[in-house]
Amino acid sequence: MKNLIVTAAGLSTRFEGLKPKWMLTHPKGNWMIVEALREMDFKNIDNVYFVFLADHIEKYNCHDAIQMCIEEIGIKDKTKIITLDKQTMNQPHTVYEAIKKKNITGQIIIKEVDNKFSFKVQEGNFMCYYDLNDTTSINPSNKSYIKIKDNVITDIVEKKVISSTFGCGSYSFASAEVYCELFEELSHKNNNLYLSHIIKEMIQRGYKFSPVQAKNYIDWGTKEDWFNYVRQYKTLFVDLDGTLVKSSGKYTPPYWGETEGIKENIEFLNRLHDTGKVYIIITTARHKSAEEKTLKQLKREGIKYDDIIFNLFHANRTIINDYGSSNPYPTCDAVNIVRNTNELERFLKDLGK
Repeated sequence: MKNLIVTAAGLSTRFEGLKPKWMLTHPKGNWMIVEALREMDFKNIDNVYFVFLADHIEKYNCHDAIQMCIEEIGIKDKTKIITLDKQTMNQPHTVYEAIKKKNITGQIIIKEVDNKFSFKVQEGNFMCYYDLNDTTSINPSNKSYIKIKDNVITDIVEKKVISSTFGCGSYSFASAEVYCELFEELSHKNNNLYLSHIIKEMIQRGYKFSPVQAKNYIDWGTKEDWFNYVRQYKTLFVDLDGTLVKSSGKYTPPYWGETEGIKENIEFLNRLHDTGKVYIIITTARHKSAEEKTLKQLKREGIKYDDIIFNLFHANRTIINDYGSSNPYPTCDAVNIVRNTNELERFLKDLGK
């Protein structure tokens, strides 16, 4: 029996001034907790336990929202909710309380909510890892590092770089019972206990832990990590005539739909669209009656986009957007380029990085 325990009962101290981090809204519109589990290997999981603080659920009135998240992930039939009345000392303590509350037995797999990656669920003791050489977007000082020999983890150290491989947020223990015994023993000696401490103790006692390499790892461990990630996403409102295709008109030639594309601007915009992190809305003062010829022109010129808005005024356009602690200022920008020039990349070059 494989049991997944999703720990979301922390105080999110590294996200000062914000809601609990698992409630933060991802650019795609879902909460962090949904995106953190998007690539989870649920077909090899029998039971899923979400662990929350009762105080958070009451304060933010989010019981129904949690159910919505579970349905969005697609695991309603195998999920149970655990609420803790008191704050735990640390993540290992949270896992321990969850096991005791629901009498969980067998293999437990722990998943954190402030990261996203994929891996294949296995039997027994294992730990997911990633390599520093494969990422430039983490803070190396807040990870646990492991040594691997002959596909076995031989050592693990918290917040000290002993190799380039680090634990990236999922840990498996073959026996919930053994986990609880070790937690009870070690928690009396160390109030600042990490899962890595339990794993290290088990390794020293002869238990074998397998390294499981994660794929597509994204780290949201701090507020800075989260906002740096969110800033990679953009929605672009891009004018059509004079920006993507040579300017045209309704009454005199060249007429709407007849002009050629501005190659450099189109190629740059297409590259942004291909990242999956840029949503492109084409805006135009062309009348809706010109939709058919406009769509044919977009297809002919190979312009990638997500939506198009017709019937705008042939006049100044202003974007108005709110900002706040979870979506910091500035939340919108404006760019003006000379008509029919290929300057788009010069103004938006940082988006292409």
